[in-house]
Amino acid sequence: MCGICGIYSDGALAPDVLRLAAGRMCERIRHRGPDDAGVWSDGARVALGNARLAIIDLSPLGHQPMADEQQAIWLTYNGEIYNFRELREELRGRGFTFRTRTDTEVIIQAYRAYGPKFLTHLRGMFALALWDGPNRRLLLARDRLGIKPLYYSQQPAGLVFASEIKALLASGLVDARPEPAALAAFLRMGSVPGPMTAITGVRELPPATLLRLEAGRLSSERYWEIPAPSATSMRSAEAAALVRERLADAVESHLVSDVPLGVFLSGGLDSSSVVALMRAAGHEHIRTFAITFREGVSEGSFASSVARKFATDHTEQVVGPDDLRQEFDRIVAAMDQPTVDGVNTYFVSKITRATGTIVALSGLGGDEIFAGYPSFRLVPQLQRLRRKAGAVPGVREAAAWMLGLSKDGRAEKLREVLRGRPDIRGAYLGVRGLFPAAGLRGLVASDALAEACRTLDAAALLPEPDGTSGDPIATVGFLEMRSYMHNQLLRDTDVMSMAHSLEVRVPLLDHILVELVARLPGGLRAGESSKGLLTAAVGTLLPPEVVGRAKWGFTFPLEHWLRGRLRAMAEQRLSEAASGGLFRAAAVRRLWHDFLAARTHWSRVWAVIVADAWVRQLRSQEITATGSLRG
Repeated sequence: MCGICGIYSDGALAPDVLRLAAGRMCERIRHRGPDDAGVWSDGARVALGNARLAIIDLSPLGHQPMADEQQAIWLTYNGEIYNFRELREELRGRGFTFRTRTDTEVIIQAYRAYGPKFLTHLRGMFALALWDGPNRRLLLARDRLGIKPLYYSQQPAGLVFASEIKALLASGLVDARPEPAALAAFLRMGSVPGPMTAITGVRELPPATLLRLEAGRLSSERYWEIPAPSATSMRSAEAAALVRERLADAVESHLVSDVPLGVFLSGGLDSSSVVALMRAAGHEHIRTFAITFREGVSEGSFASSVARKFATDHTEQVVGPDDLRQEFDRIVAAMDQPTVDGVNTYFVSKITRATGTIVALSGLGGDEIFAGYPSFRLVPQLQRLRRKAGAVPGVREAAAWMLGLSKDGRAEKLREVLRGRPDIRGAYLGVRGLFPAAGLRGLVASDALAEACRTLDAAALLPEPDGTSGDPIATVGFLEMRSYMHNQLLRDTDVMSMAHSLEVRVPLLDHILVELVARLPGGLRAGESSKGLLTAAVGTLLPPEVVGRAKWGFTFPLEHWLRGRLRAMAEQRLSEAASGGLFRAAAVRRLWHDFLAARTHWSRVWAVIVADAWVRQLRSQEITATGSLRG
């Protein structure tokens, strides 16, 4: 696990300026790789940087950027390739030799063997930049599900890229200007939908995408897609047995490490399954980590139950509102982009890293793959309702008007669906959306942000669910994976864990497992109850109280805290937001009063607090004219 960065300038920058800019970028992401750092440049055309968190082959031979023996191919890479040992033996059989035990060198030799098609041979999570000197070709690529991040910006000085937006800004080549359309989308959806980002002129490389810069031309191509469901005669018991086999293989493959590793254990079905399968794979010393709360519902008792059953070395820590108050500015600083989530991952990562654990496995992805969210049921229902309401002239409009008279949050969402897009993306946004479109227009004060909110078509920013064969489970699963999971869960997991120099692996997103489940018809994939297929596959391994429990989620009791011991902090932060220029003071006060009266969701209050704090931090960290490298 590392942080990567680089610049392709093709002579637009002087050699010393090129190297200086890359060095600044590398230093800005040293939290991602505190063990080692390096910058390589060919002098005038390209510079690559890497901050290394050593996990495989801890020797100096793993230093990055790394080159082949001829110093012709250079690579900077972030992630883990779980099949690197098998791939290395395959390449040895083709005559390639190796100097290290790293997966980094395997990627270089795979490129030499297969060219740009080498990506299809990799099993794992990765973001990489590869410079092919003889062909003057730069390749940027991300893994299939977008587990590891990669951002880029085209500037007069050249193409600038990095694992985090912060590094792009540190180069002195990219302006720290908030993007109004992205902030509007954040308020609408709770996260910034890729490939746009919260910084003007910066783009996110989409998952499963190869970006190629060659002969002065920039082009991109997708090298993998989520498969569509297909007809099968397979019965549920057969499907469960196959899923268990593939899931066991995925977990075992994710255990390769030369440093201590553990598991984020929420006590839910997903993370508990990971622990059970680690034990089944013969992994003897299992460390597990959980956070609990004194207020509200806590998952600590379920996590403890799983820890006892599998005799793990369990660490459980109470997190309270005072912890959040003290860490708030650091949490916002860890965000590359504003998000309403990520607080949970920040704290469990902090606790995990404090024990000396460097790698943690997570159950992230289980709800998306195995249809665990209410959205798998609600989105198709809402789409059918909208279709029926639209079949009779005037009914949809009248129903939307009547629902507008209600202050109930569910009525508000239904009204949004009736007034929104007729396709399934409109229904999905009705379930997943944060602020309604009408509510945003009265909330924001900035002219640029107000215009962005007025013209925003949030549903159009969601990925088009092509190739799902009209299967509603597959369609919602596609939207969950490409939208909520990618734009929020994976992005937050990466930045919040790497803020503590911790690598997080997600075995439930192993692409071989994803392909298997995605090809199943919706009824077989979802099962007869929430995550029925996963339960059938691994339920016998787990404590009955974990299998039979209602879904709660790995969430903080923020609603309780905002009404109680964080109320003073919330009111102070909202006061700052009311005077910060983004939001209308009267609208912020009304939002707070509505929350206290239980007329609006806590996440809207939190979104306003986060947006204001994020923009303030961005403004305070802008590169000044004296720090700019653009002359």
